[in-house]
Formats: sequence, structure tokens, C-alpha cells
Amino acid sequence: MPVVELTDEAGRVDEQDIENHPELRDPDWQRHAVKEAWVDYRRDRRRAKLGKRLAITAVVAAVLAGAGVAFYYWGKTHAETAADATSGGGTSTTTAPSVIPEFARVDLSHPFDKTPAQNWREGIEGVSFPAAAKVGGFSEKQVATALDQVKQAIVLTSLDADVLQGHRPDKFLALLAPDIRNQVRTDADRYLTYLTIDPPLLPVPARMSGAVTMTPRGQQELVIHVDYVTAYAFDPGSHTITSPGDMEPFIRVQADFVAERGEKYLYLENRGGYYSNIACEASKRNLIAPSFTEPDFAGPSLTQEAGQYDPTKPLPTEDNCG
Repeated sequence: MPVVELTDEAGRVDEQDIENHPELRDPDWQRHAVKEAWVDYRRDRRRAKLGKRLAITAVVAAVLAGAGVAFYYWGKTHAETAADATSGGGTSTTTAPSVIPEFARVDLSHPFDKTPAQNWREGIEGVSFPAAAKVGGFSEKQVATALDQVKQAIVLTSLDADVLQGHRPDKFLALLAPDIRNQVRTDADRYLTYLTIDPPLLPVPARMSGAVTMTPRGQQELVIHVDYVTAYAFDPGSHTITSPGDMEPFIRVQADFVAERGEKYLYLENRGGYYSNIACEASKRNLIAPSFTEPDFAGPSLTQEAGQYDPTKPLPTEDNCG
């Protein structure tokens, strides 16, 4: 930007006539100044918004909210709970960034471009499952049944419209053992992904990345661990969007499901994860909304971590939005 001299011949600032200075009244200079001020404002606000998060710890779930939110809901083992009662195709072939860019043009027909989800597959196809095989005391058929139940659980937790937008947990609860259903129902919005109804999602499938692993626990139990990330694209409508992060929450989920020999239902032992690029106020109600719904949020700046978007990396732990 050109430097504008505002001093008189003696080197003093002419405060009375500063607004009428001919260079300040120049239209090209004004446009440049406004543009530069707007870019600085957006940059400062963007840095304040990166990595907002929420933490929910232990069975007593304390709620902190944020636009990148870490949440933990590590429950009792299913044995303890029972005693108390008597886990599409990609698009671009270019390398995806490891974090969301601070500024980037958004194509609403390909909203995940220029994000870590750029090359992820659509829906459950983005989560890899092990091949069914005999494990511990479980036959290949029993393992296949358990893995199919976990696949259904992931779909219901993170992709099903009745859960995401209808906030109805019944189909998910039907997969769980009867003696833990009431506990999960009571805190369903912490076990399942509930999106705000307004604004709506764009008409594009969610993208997923992650993996499922399994470990025998003795001869009678099979622990199936899921660790995956789901990216959602909300319709920004008339809102000004300067980056995909304004409209795309990324929800990382870690959970342990347990199958028991002779049982037709799953137990859910642990669930934890991390929310990125969500609105603080909605998350206080355990709802997921894009960060553009609260554009005036300002909080401490956090550096994005790979674990927000990469389920092979350690889960981030810091908070930004208490």
C-alpha cells in the first residue's frame, strides 16, 4: 500500500484536515485500504477460531464447548454396568493437506477439496474392516456377525439421518445389550452425533477415514476397537466463507465394542474423540453446528494438530472454548 503523507511543511500532523487529505480521498487507495483491513480482520478471527473444542470426561461428563472440540466419555466396562443394573469414493488424486487451510476458495459442489478429507471415501466405505477369521473362542462366522454389527453401529452413530438430524437413538440402542440401553439412552447425545437441523447439510455424502481392529479377551469376549473421522459439509447459505473450516466439522470417534459368545447384542465400553471446526454455543447442548453460525467467536488461538483429522495420530487433548 502506498504511504500517505499527512504532515505539513513543519512535519506536524494536520489533524483538522486529515479526512480531506487528497490521497486519502483517492478511490483506488480507499479500496486498497478497505481490502487490506478486511483481510487482517479475517486472519485474526480465523486464528482465534482454529481448534475450538469440548471435553467430556468420565461418566460425569463436564461440558466445555468449541469449534474444535475434544470429547471423552469413557464409561464403565460392560461387566460393571451389568452389575449395576442386577465403529464411497474419493475425488481428487492430488495430495490432501494435513490440516484445513486458513484461507481457501470453497467449491460447494466439491466442498471437501483442499481439506484432509479431499481423498477420503464416501460414508462407511472410508472405514477399513479386518477380514473375518477365527479369533480366540470365536468362529469365523461369529466374528463376521460381530463385525457386521459394529459396521451398523458406526453407520447409525455417524451417518444415519434419523440419528444425525432426527436425534432418534432407537436403532442404535437396538444393537446394544438390554442391560446398558437405558444408560446410553440417558446420555444419547454424547454417544451419538447429533447435528443441528438449521443450517442444513449440503447434498453431498459425508466423508470418512479410519479403521477397525479386534482383540480377543479370553475365550468369551471379542473387543472391537474403532477409530475414525467423519467430515460433514453444511450449506453456508448467504454466509461469507473464507475457508472450508467455516462450514465443515470433522468428528473423530474412538470406541470399544465388545461381543460375547452366545450373545446377540453388543456392549459399548468406551467412547471418546475430538470435534474440530464446530460452534461453541451449539456444542454446549451437545449439538454439532458449523463454526460460521457464530462468526463473532473470539478465543485463544490453537495450532491445528494432525490427530484432529488423522485417526492414526494421537488424539489432541487441549481446550480452547470453556
